[in-house]
Amino acid sequence: MSTETTHFTVLLFLSDVTAIIFVAASSSYNMVIREDNSTNRLRESLDLFKSIWNNRFLRTISVILFLNKQDMLADKILAGKSKLEDYFPEYVRYTVPAEAVPDPGEDPKVTRAKFFIRDEFLRISTASGDGKHYCYPHFTCAVDTENIRRVFNDCRDIIQRMHLRQYELL
Repeated sequence: MSTETTHFTVLLFLSDVTAIIFVAASSSYNMVIREDNSTNRLRESLDLFKSIWNNRFLRTISVILFLNKQDMLADKILAGKSKLEDYFPEYVRYTVPAEAVPDPGEDPKVTRAKFFIRDEFLRISTASGDGKHYCYPHFTCAVDTENIRRVFNDCRDIIQRMHLRQYELL
């Protein structure tokens, strides 16, 4: 199959895509992928996100980012056995943004860790600065049904807004 045919096929496949849902396990910061036993799982997720975000066929498609396994991330951070800075040295210099709102009763260490991970993804999504697509991050815990319900309602609203913008009704 020629490159031209492949590109045409990809364009046909992506022509009606409203948004991409990208799920990353926040708790995987201290784990490696099975395939090579050395690549950090969270870095692999960041690399995959970057390749999707910068893909020329997807430059107008927004991404709904689920930063999942927040419960497991909190457990790891509070246990203190696997320090985030051991895997992401840049975490040492990280400051929580002023607009960051912690969950009720959330330990400040957990808030800092989850927003650091979020901001690593947002750094990728804002690097191009073209404004043609957006990243909508959500902290999720799949076992928390109320959280998932709220997130999916947000996603429905995001998709509706995207359609309204697309047809210049908003």
